[in-house]
Amino acid sequence: MTTATTVDLSVDEDLQAMLSDVVSGFSGPDVRPDADAVWSTLREVGVARLTAPEDAGGSGAGWAEAAALLRTAAAAGVAVPYAETDLLAGPLRRAAGIDDSSDSTATVALLDSSGTAHGVPWAGATATVVCVRPAGDTHELADVPTDRLTITTIEGISAVPTGSVTVGEGISWSPVSTAAVEAYVLRGALARALQCVGAMDGMLASAIEHTTARSQFGRALAKFQSVQNLVVDIAAESVLARAAVDTALADALTDDLDGELSQFRVAVARSVVSQALAVAVRNVHQVHGAIGTTHEHTLHRVTLPALQWRGEFGSPAFWEGFLSRAAIVGGMDGAWPMVAEGARVEDAASRYLDAVIARSVS
Repeated sequence: MTTATTVDLSVDEDLQAMLSDVVSGFSGPDVRPDADAVWSTLREVGVARLTAPEDAGGSGAGWAEAAALLRTAAAAGVAVPYAETDLLAGPLRRAAGIDDSSDSTATVALLDSSGTAHGVPWAGATATVVCVRPAGDTHELADVPTDRLTITTIEGISAVPTGSVTVGEGISWSPVSTAAVEAYVLRGALARALQCVGAMDGMLASAIEHTTARSQFGRALAKFQSVQNLVVDIAAESVLARAAVDTALADALTDDLDGELSQFRVAVARSVVSQALAVAVRNVHQVHGAIGTTHEHTLHRVTLPALQWRGEFGSPAFWEGFLSRAAIVGGMDGAWPMVAEGARVEDAASRYLDAVIARSVS
């Protein structure tokens, strides 16, 4: 079984330092979030399209570098459609054989049987939308300027905008394989898990800063055992989630999420992140008390997007149900091998696509 310990997940120290410097300029209580400004800066420093091939104007980097950017931005509470543009829209364009040289923002809309996509992240806030629809046994794709689409804004729980996308007539469609669309689902699921882990890092940092800086009854909050327990639980859950996500990340680096255990590892990552995030969000708000619920405090910039990401590309129930079915199929004799080595399962992405078409998941 390939694990995170056998694959180098590190990135160049100078790159990590640069990413931290970039996002720090858009973080903090005195900074008003501006996704367009963040994207412009990412373009200027050459990391907006990290994983796109160099001949398409990208940096030719890999999942490790993309993960560093996702985690760093999420930890700082900086919202930007990087995952949607570089990790999701780009590979779909290239799979369909259409131009992927643009450095403008994009998102992806999976259309259901009625021709509408629901709960599309960043809908209406990107330059284009890569629309994907079923076409018999395969799929079709169109990269459509946002102003040519009908977009209905949906009130979300965070600063990350969402909306419904409907495609009109006169759009040129290109064939794209079902395999490429299923790969998109797994890439999106892993990207969200990485962002959630980054957000938990931000929650932990905020909890430590708050409890060491604030005093109650003449001593720092960090001196109270009950508060210490809350912070330690955030740290423990964050480490657990990172371990599960790093195993899926290692799979992305070695097998491009197309190996025998890839879908299982993504499912485990999403399940563990879901459970860990529930504890982290609860505890960090308890640690901050009433101030943590205010708009003036920056805590909502890490907690609310994470709760939104937790339900995208499959809800917790979807991924945990997937693992439960795999365990049932394996029976008693397969339980321990599944825990220790993983299980070969292949229908998570296809089930998700079927559910989207039937409008039974967001």
